[in-house]
Amino acid sequence: EGQQVKAGDLLAEIDPSQFKVALAQTQGQLAKDKATLANARRDLARYQQLAKTNLVSRQELDAQQALVSETEGTIKADEASVASAQLQLDWSRITAPVDGRVGLKQVDVGNQISSGDTTGIVVITQTHPIDLVFTLPESDIATVVQAQKAGKPLVVEAWDRTNSKKLSEGTLLSLDNQIDATTGTIKVKARFNNQDDALFPNQFVNAR
Repeated sequence: EGQQVKAGDLLAEIDPSQFKVALAQTQGQLAKDKATLANARRDLARYQQLAKTNLVSRQELDAQQALVSETEGTIKADEASVASAQLQLDWSRITAPVDGRVGLKQVDVGNQISSGDTTGIVVITQTHPIDLVFTLPESDIATVVQAQKAGKPLVVEAWDRTNSKKLSEGTLLSLDNQIDATTGTIKVKARFNNQDDALFPNQFVNAR
């Protein structure tokens, strides 16, 4: 809890026992059906030879060919079942999808969870870098746009709530595509490297 993690880091593990059993069952069924297919193909080859001398009927040959085709279809379904079971087993290891800071855990060891749960296990918030959204008066838009077109980075400073302490320094990233007619301002986004963790998600700051 509260630690920085990298994408792919293990966060939690769901008891994999039932998923291992399901995978073993699907693998066993696949092996069984592959053996059945091998036998069916051998019989088909023999039938094809016998058909040349009319020792088996055309109907028997067609029936054996149909059995081979049916078993081939069964194996494709088995392979899909194995892949699905393997995926379920892989998903029992919960890994971080992105780099970020882990919040407080939402479940404890031993809790029952299901795929329909909406609370999740933990919330990961990206903090390196971190973005700050604030507003600018519309009178400043032209200056910002000109600087962006010229490729000049615009420095943005983040100050604490009381404007008494500078917390971090970043650069302007982008502007919204419309002005708020009520306030006469436009939303802009700045990005801060934040390697010192001076800024926190949902923190109130003043931008300059």
